[in-house]
Amino acid sequence: MAKWLAVAERIGRMPKRYLGALIGFVLWVLIEVVGFFPTLLLTVFVVVGYVLGRFFDGRANWQDLIERFWNNDRFE
Repeated sequence: MAKWLAVAERIGRMPKRYLGALIGFVLWVLIEVVGFFPTLLLTVFVVVGYVLGRFFDGRANWQDLIERFWNNDRFE
């Protein structure tokens, strides 16, 4: 586990242009190996998992989440 944390810390210190290039390369490899739609589905699952993880880390309740998404003040 400590090894993965060290890798994550090193990636976090990377200049963002290199990080973007790394993400692009990984996506290209995935598209070449498994195809476009499975890669797209994997990306959607990763984003949903990230959003749910942020939600549960914040310890917000479902009512706050629904109120936040349905709040019309942001469109005025």
